[in-house]
Amino acid sequence: MGCSIATHQRKTITKPALPSFTVQPTNFVIENDRSFHDVYRLGKLLGTGSYGEVRLCVNRATSIKRAVKIIRKDLLASPKQRETLDKEVNILKSLDHPGIIRVFEYFEEVKRLYIVTESCLGGELFDEIIKQKTLSEYHSALIMKQIFSVLEYLQTQEIVHRDIKPENILLQEKHNLLSLKIIDFGSAINCSKSNRLSSSYGTLYYMAPEVIEGNYNYLCDLWSAGAILFVLLSGCLPFDGKHNEEVVESIKGMRFCLESEGWGQVSEAAKELIKSLLCPEQVRLNSTRALGSEWISKYSNPEVGLNKVTDVLASLEKFRASHILKDAIKTYMTIQYISMADIKDLKEVFLLLDKDYDGKISQKELLAEYCKLVNEKEAKSVVQKILSEVDSDRNGFIDYSEFLRANVDIRKIVNEENLRNAFRAFDQDNSGKISSEELGRVLEGESFNDCGQWKKIIEDFDINGDGEIDIEEFGMLLKNSSEAGGGNQCLFK
Repeated sequence: MGCSIATHQRKTITKPALPSFTVQPTNFVIENDRSFHDVYRLGKLLGTGSYGEVRLCVNRATSIKRAVKIIRKDLLASPKQRETLDKEVNILKSLDHPGIIRVFEYFEEVKRLYIVTESCLGGELFDEIIKQKTLSEYHSALIMKQIFSVLEYLQTQEIVHRDIKPENILLQEKHNLLSLKIIDFGSAINCSKSNRLSSSYGTLYYMAPEVIEGNYNYLCDLWSAGAILFVLLSGCLPFDGKHNEEVVESIKGMRFCLESEGWGQVSEAAKELIKSLLCPEQVRLNSTRALGSEWISKYSNPEVGLNKVTDVLASLEKFRASHILKDAIKTYMTIQYISMADIKDLKEVFLLLDKDYDGKISQKELLAEYCKLVNEKEAKSVVQKILSEVDSDRNGFIDYSEFLRANVDIRKIVNEENLRNAFRAFDQDNSGKISSEELGRVLEGESFNDCGQWKKIIEDFDINGDGEIDIEEFGMLLKNSSEAGGGNQCLFK
């Protein structure tokens, strides 16, 4: 396909039209209307569940490895079960944290539903515990810090997971305890701090007593975290019994032992943290206080090279937001195509900068880092400029996807195949052109109701003047060297 454009056809791009919304990763988790098997090749079985299985899959066009949750629709006995699945996808779509599994897209066919997510080839944390029997306090603290960080983030999003357990924590890489991902949000629910829940969900051995009683809130997840910490340090469950009734009575009585063989080598700070989690809800630590505990502070501070931090700060300072459509394409491509190897260092720095572990970087946290390099007045000016460029959703923080977009070298992932796939994400009717209606539907989602502002955006890049963006015009959006490393050449041949 050629892409030379006659001089008389070229038009001057006017000042970009600014829509009344911001680009967010959730805009790009959409249903793919192609056949799943046309897009992905299935790989080995990773796990099974009540309604289907989880398998490794490989994108046929990009060779990127993903995981796919395959649900057999005939096993969904009631509309309520289908509603639960839809709710899980919607919750995952709304989350943006390095410790939570990312969902990319989903397919619905006559007999099956396919939900495509990040792959975690390191297996379950549960298997790692069994392999090592017990973990050192240092490694246990690294794990718990990540779990508490996810719970802190979920708390800010008013989401209760309700099934935190080692089997629902995966390692992206084998034996890498800094690459944890929380999965399985099938039991998760939106719930504000002031609300109470009554339906019992979860796995008994990690279930809080108030969940069993049917009157609980978000602090049930902190109890589950306490049970995990107990398992990490002892290799045993805190509450056990010959049958479920005994387990229930043990949980309700909060009867667990920190004095048996093996606990003599565990620090008092670790034991105190366990006691502060496996306790009545009224005095239980929340995630903020757990993260600030003596034990977490002492044991869970992995070293991050100064040069990595300096490089990230320099990238943030250089980043400039561009046209809303260009930013949307770059956000999509960063989320979909960047490899784990490319963001490994970035994830480490993000977690280092996120001092309060809430899954986003605040102005105060950013300022503290820049004050180490320049005087406070200059640091404030730099940070203000960074937030104005990087904080695309204007929530006052740098979210994880915003951080990645500002730091990832887009030239590593912009190629003809990836751009074609990105084009397909916008071209929802597969017509070979992107209309203003399609642009609005992808980028505004359910709130879309007006093509007016999107027609103006289309006009900015509609070189041939037909009122739509074709694949050649789409490729020209990221043609210059600063964005795509391609000089003035069209990226489509």
